[in-house]
Amino acid sequence: MRIATVATAGLALAAVVGSIVPAHAFCGFYVSGSDKKMFADASQVILMRQGTRTVLSMQNDYRGPLEDFAMVVPVPVVLKEGDVKVIPKSVFDRVDSLGSPRLVEYWEQDPCPAPQPDYSRDKRYSGPRPSVATKSTGAGMSRADVDSAPMAPREEAARKVVPPQLASFDVSPPAITANTAQQLTWSFQYSNAPWPEPVCTVDHGVGRVTAGQTTTVNIPESTNFRLTCANSGGKATKEFKVNVVKIEAKFDVAEYQILILSAAEATGLDQWLKLNKYKIPADAEPLLRPYVEAGSKFFVAKVNPQKVQMVDGVAALSPLRFHYDSEEFTLPIRLGLANSPGKQDLIVNIISADKRYEVSNYKNVVIPTNFDVKPAVKTRFTEFYTALFDKTVEANPGAVITEYAWQAVPSPTWGTGPKCDPCPPVIPEDKDMLTLGADLIGGQIQQGGFVLTRLHARYGKNDMKDDLRFKEAAPITGGREMWSKQGLEYGAAPASVNHFQARYAIRYWWTGAIKCKNPQRGVWGGPPNGGNNQILAAGKTASAPRGKLELASVIKRDLWEIGYKRGAAQPNNKVAPPAKGKAMFFGGGAIGLLAIAIGFMLTRRRRV
Repeated sequence: MRIATVATAGLALAAVVGSIVPAHAFCGFYVSGSDKKMFADASQVILMRQGTRTVLSMQNDYRGPLEDFAMVVPVPVVLKEGDVKVIPKSVFDRVDSLGSPRLVEYWEQDPCPAPQPDYSRDKRYSGPRPSVATKSTGAGMSRADVDSAPMAPREEAARKVVPPQLASFDVSPPAITANTAQQLTWSFQYSNAPWPEPVCTVDHGVGRVTAGQTTTVNIPESTNFRLTCANSGGKATKEFKVNVVKIEAKFDVAEYQILILSAAEATGLDQWLKLNKYKIPADAEPLLRPYVEAGSKFFVAKVNPQKVQMVDGVAALSPLRFHYDSEEFTLPIRLGLANSPGKQDLIVNIISADKRYEVSNYKNVVIPTNFDVKPAVKTRFTEFYTALFDKTVEANPGAVITEYAWQAVPSPTWGTGPKCDPCPPVIPEDKDMLTLGADLIGGQIQQGGFVLTRLHARYGKNDMKDDLRFKEAAPITGGREMWSKQGLEYGAAPASVNHFQARYAIRYWWTGAIKCKNPQRGVWGGPPNGGNNQILAAGKTASAPRGKLELASVIKRDLWEIGYKRGAAQPNNKVAPPAKGKAMFFGGGAIGLLAIAIGFMLTRRRRV
């Protein structure tokens, strides 16, 4: 997928949010007709969920040879042609932009402004801050292998009878397609020199065979074939299981040739892929096994390399969308470990009409948010956020990190409804929800009303023993320019509506003259020239340089949430409470509409 997430989904740090590729992971694995290395370089996953219906959209980057590669993803049901479609990449960019960690800038406003109306509900205070082996085949052993010269008739009659003893029995190929006529080659060897020459037969209607003989068979399911070799002295038997993979559905979508496969054994699926000229990862079979045993089907999207667009050496595959109904709400991630070059990043975006989601089988942690950073972060924001994320995972091994959970309000007929605060320049359009699955799910998502949850995990082969299993979670708020007697909004707090984001700020104190008697300090707003505030997003976090930026040197407070200490003490630029009635607002009517639409009032200090 190009999540990258998953996932998923690429702009490094820039003045505006663009196309972002924030993850290295894949919820399936790649197979190829080449023996060269393949990696799931980036993935982005968007899940839309309502009731038991899940619509899964995935965008992947592929780094490797173009010779006839494909994606393999376990799915709970047989998908039909109408269940699968391609969607525009731009939809992923907009969803990713909305949920990406963001950096904002604030300038202290003139401490001696002209008189302003009394916004008493927005009084500001500063207060205490919280503490804290493939078997070999061989030809059958004949009498010529034992006797170098033919016997005379009398000598043959006098020879002692030796019953057969079978050393091996193999069938090639070991896996075939169900209900399809295919040739099987029977190979066997004796561990002795039987006499007289045994007659050998195979059951299931095959009949008499000799070593190396080929027979056409057509079987609907995996079958144990029994070889019986007998002479006047006795008989010997051996069995060999021929695995069958069933093609449940077959159709084309854009550059993809889609197969939906089912198999009774993971070994059989592994063999079938290899026999159909795919060089699957060496350790794929044990990763396939739990899905096969659970009755999963396998979505195989084979790609025509002549139709694939290459961008900077990476295959930019068309994003795929498919849907299914299942009581379980999960994302298969273990299979993606087959292509893992080491640690992987996975970002999962979940869109629901009115619910936030967490994982039920791993620890949940919210990212530390809403603290000030030094101006140097502006040119290295992705590095900064990657360092913060890594420290959060280090403090919470195996955790899945919540980076965003926000209630988007449906757009009114006259314009765009509020979906974020502050909003990046690029956000989802209401029609994007139809593209991502609202056409199937219906409800308020069709009008642009939804909760977007963004979950981020980083893991290696030994970190994730199970797929991601999702559960509904209570609403939270955090990461906004909201002030109270205790200071700026801190961490994540329970709420009636989801308004949480990963947000960080650079603040520039007033440097001009202060000529009034009672200056009002700590009132923050936009640039002195009256321009708009920039919103920077952290993009390509999975590929950002690691270990080059010292987090402690750019933060302005200890990160109590994860037990992390900042560097050398910084000047005490403590925010001072403004005079009564002083407040600054940014964002125009959309901000006010947000407060009205969600039906609650919060004490605000500043808005952008």
